[in-house]
Amino acid sequence: MLAPNVRPTPVTASDILSVMPWWPEDEWRRMWNGDECGMCADAPLPTNPFGDLIVETDWSFIRLCRNQTQAGYSVVIAKRHAQELHHLTPAERCGFWNDVATVGEVIYQLFSPVKLANLSMGFRMPHVHCHVLPQYQHDDPFGLLNPQDGDLRLPEAQWNARVEAVRAAVIATMSG
Repeated sequence: MLAPNVRPTPVTASDILSVMPWWPEDEWRRMWNGDECGMCADAPLPTNPFGDLIVETDWSFIRLCRNQTQAGYSVVIAKRHAQELHHLTPAERCGFWNDVATVGEVIYQLFSPVKLANLSMGFRMPHVHCHVLPQYQHDDPFGLLNPQDGDLRLPEAQWNARVEAVRAAVIATMSG
């Protein structure tokens, strides 16, 4: 803890860019700057290897994840490339979190989880996004959360039905 009159040294982008040991510095810098951001490239696509686009809002791309080990698992991705929440404008931040809340409400309606984990990390991809990861009665409340755990891929017909159900519920919820 800092003494009351001591201010922390500001952290610059170059400080951050040099401390990600799991990425070569030049690759991390390009992702950080949005030049090679996989989320910028994939988020607006109707489908990609990770999931399907549910809806595009003014602030976000809402996607249902292909891995349905946790039924309803979704990701909300900021529409504009920003590395951290504080890089979004106040309106973008408010819109983004409202979209996350809408997804959570829909997951509760359709899948009845016990609790939602809203995980905003970005260690692998420096683009603001939130994993909306439902937790169910069989889940260990003390276990570490990893959205990549498991790999339950629904049969195509079941997947398409789930996508349409989530999409319809999101649109209905947003329409109020």
